[in-house]
Amino acid sequence: MHFLRFLLLSLALLSPASSSLHSMNLNLARPWSIKGSPPQNPNLSFFCAESPNFIFEQNPRKVRIYCQVNVKAISMSWSLHLNQIRKEFRTGKAEPLPANLFLIDIDTRDLPPGFYDLRIAVDTGLKEPEEGVCTFGIDPTEMPMSKTRPDDFSRFWETALDQSAEIPLDPRIEDTPRVFTAEQIDAYNRESANLPARYDPGGIVYDKVESYKISFKGPEGKRVYGWLAKPVGDGPFPAMLVLPGAGFAARPRPLEHARHGYVALDIQIHGQDVDLENYEKLAGYYKRDQVYDPVEANYFHNVYLRAQRAVDLLASRPDVLPGKLAAVGGSQGGRLSVIVAALDPRVTAIVSCIANSGNEPHLRWEEDLNEAKTTPIPGTDPIEMFTPPSGLETARGQCVAYYDPMNFAPDVECPVLMNAGLIDPISPAYSVWGIYNRLGTDDKEIVPLAGLGHDWSAEFDRLAWRWLDEQFQLRH
Repeated sequence: MHFLRFLLLSLALLSPASSSLHSMNLNLARPWSIKGSPPQNPNLSFFCAESPNFIFEQNPRKVRIYCQVNVKAISMSWSLHLNQIRKEFRTGKAEPLPANLFLIDIDTRDLPPGFYDLRIAVDTGLKEPEEGVCTFGIDPTEMPMSKTRPDDFSRFWETALDQSAEIPLDPRIEDTPRVFTAEQIDAYNRESANLPARYDPGGIVYDKVESYKISFKGPEGKRVYGWLAKPVGDGPFPAMLVLPGAGFAARPRPLEHARHGYVALDIQIHGQDVDLENYEKLAGYYKRDQVYDPVEANYFHNVYLRAQRAVDLLASRPDVLPGKLAAVGGSQGGRLSVIVAALDPRVTAIVSCIANSGNEPHLRWEEDLNEAKTTPIPGTDPIEMFTPPSGLETARGQCVAYYDPMNFAPDVECPVLMNAGLIDPISPAYSVWGIYNRLGTDDKEIVPLAGLGHDWSAEFDRLAWRWLDEQFQLRH
């Protein structure tokens, strides 16, 4: 599922021009690439025998981590950090073992619930050390989080939805439907959708799909464009809304989703066309001249409503099975999948991958601490941890509280499958778990991707396809 296409999202918050990833979470309109995203270091491999996914549901009192160094190593030093905080609060030397293997024992008795980065530096005899990081979580569902959901949050978005609904949807097919065979889908994935060919052969249901450009009117009356793909035939089929990662870029046709049996719609959430050669970077997006007052003037107001209007489009189609509509995406798309499920109960399952911009108060707290010149941690060892400030003291904080996916999460009542790259600097672990912890549904699962950054996992995609089969009671 290309909803995982969150790989390049790592650039998204830093560069508004970047795009999202593939299948359930990536969705990039570019050739397939095997390059991983920072801060992965192929010369370093971390392993924890007690918990291979590096998540401890109860404080183990000691965490033992091995690091295999795949270059000639002399010695290794380490430092321990709060997740994504540059300043360390503990340091030490790793125990060297034969075969360039090192052992690090971390006393965790005084560590409160949350995520921690273990950063290592390997002396190889060269001027610059070989550096790497692994992240582990302790009782992540119990970590402290600020409560910032405004009292009028529900009323604010109900009003916005009512105003958006007054505009006729006016769906249009913008070009001639095109049929793709199995071989053509494979070629398209490799050349234009940043996907390998047939990475999930067991989930393929149809060898032929058709695809065309579609459009509808958005919340402000301007047209929203997308690629629709579906199995050849009248259906009805389950539906899938594929939501893009960050940036201004072309969108790929969701052919992989269609051959898995879905009427799939991949939209351009900025109101731009889906196949332009050059894209204008619009003001107000992420850190680009954002507007915080009035709240409804924020850039993401219409982004969220455009995504919800896409649910209107899919639900109105006669070839869509009622009650079987999934929202999927990675990075910004993972964020938007939570948003649309909260805004529209017709979304009956979501797969949210490396969701970004959740737990906004903690994101800003991290940013402030990393910019501070003094030690940001109040105390050294043991750590005196505290709940990050709410951020509501500023106009930005008061506004963003209406757009933080963590504040939408309590309204999500459908089944949810999420993942998180534990070393992901774009969608940090604490940020993704901030959304997960607040979900209103008990039917939820999160998959930690230990050692991965802002990246796609073929096996998670396969897991997600099977999970959706179960949710929608599909035959394969």
